[in-house]
Amino acid sequence: MENLENITKGLPKKQIFTLKDASRAGVSRYYLNKLIAAEKIIELQKGVFQNNDYRPVEEDLQETAFKAASARLKERGVICLLSALSYYDITELMPSNIWFWVPYPYGVSSLKTIRVKDPDFSVGVEKHDGFSITTIERTLIECFLNPKYVPASESFACLKSALKEKKTTMKKLLATAEQMGVTEQIYPFIEIALSQL
Repeated sequence: MENLENITKGLPKKQIFTLKDASRAGVSRYYLNKLIAAEKIIELQKGVFQNNDYRPVEEDLQETAFKAASARLKERGVICLLSALSYYDITELMPSNIWFWVPYPYGVSSLKTIRVKDPDFSVGVEKHDGFSITTIERTLIECFLNPKYVPASESFACLKSALKEKKTTMKKLLATAEQMGVTEQIYPFIEIALSQL
């Protein structure tokens, strides 16, 4: 039997990797199971693994879950809506799945993927190590634009919370809305929120 240390050295040199990444590096599912049993790696989700040697101590579980989900989508998606609201700590709702905007026709059944033709990920998207997420401003705007995913009452509550806690400003929200080309659609919601502060 091959030494597990040698097998570990053959794994992809990144914190989170997929079964496909491991196969390309010459490590089979059989040896991945042995590494899991030896606690050298952990399986975060089906087919997504984390190398314990690369795990930052300060990273929280939510970011690890975001990285694992992004790996499953081959980093084609952007975390959005309820998952982003939760990340910015401006909602009480906890989504059961991680929400992603993805280019049509991609998607993964275990994630909440919202397929969009030609999505514009150049506006209001932050890139982190291993995942991308909509900014707080774009997240709030998208919530108002997509009431079938986030109820209007929750969108208003999150907007008021973000403004009261100084996590964003009206100026930043309007600038992002202008970049997205949705100022006219979003302005009435902002006026209502301002009147309730």
